[in-house]
Amino acid sequence: MTANDALVAFLTPSKGPEFSREIALRAAARSSRIQLGASGFARGGGDQIQAYSWGDGPSILLVHGWEGRATNFAAFIPALTAAGFRAVSFDAPGHGQSSGILSSAPAIAAGIRAVEERTGPFYAIIAHSLGALASTCALSRGSNADRVIFLAACCWVRPLLTKFVERLGLPDDKRLELFAFSAGEFRPEEISAEAVAPSLGGISALLMHDPADPEMPYEHSNAVANAWPGAVLFPVPGVGHRRILRSRAAIDRALAHLKTDPPGRLP
Repeated sequence: MTANDALVAFLTPSKGPEFSREIALRAAARSSRIQLGASGFARGGGDQIQAYSWGDGPSILLVHGWEGRATNFAAFIPALTAAGFRAVSFDAPGHGQSSGILSSAPAIAAGIRAVEERTGPFYAIIAHSLGALASTCALSRGSNADRVIFLAACCWVRPLLTKFVERLGLPDDKRLELFAFSAGEFRPEEISAEAVAPSLGGISALLMHDPADPEMPYEHSNAVANAWPGAVLFPVPGVGHRRILRSRAAIDRALAHLKTDPPGRLP
């Protein structure tokens, strides 16, 4: 296996089952297709993403994580619309109803920028896992939000790639080749939220994470919170990596963060 083959495998998401509640939520959405412009390796160039919205009011963008989909926020969306917000989301390239095979944090960031161009600015971004890294990348490139809420945030790609190559059992020379190839393909802000968080202090940030998360270690959110001026990190024990998306405690704290005197003002 070449370094290119290994990186392609790393960047190819699988699609899990869509549950009945998610199917019903998708059917109830206002939907549209958005064409992404041309771009480089695994950045979603040329793919079409499926975008959705529910409700009316200030726009809250929901950004799913790796091997997820917009409707993973099935518990958040009705809570947001009931609180007077418009919930906006999309399936990233290679995920859900969108086209494409490869995906990555910069591909998801390209989706964020494209949805923003179509729907207008966001009051806030709520992002899960790799979606948090993609959101910091998009914000560093000009996307706008008064505040962000990150759930089980991913801070760095390198540890995930390390685990992946360990599972593949690649010899040391191939590992080094893969890391060098990856570093040559992606810019610092595309693989480390910690690298750009210091420049985002004008945006109010709330992070929530289960300290015992078995998929995305708590240290990821801790690093983002430490690097992001004024950020607040709350532990949410017992919810793992994905059940945090259905946690009533996480939803209630997110709504409180959205409704407390904002650093800017509601659009």
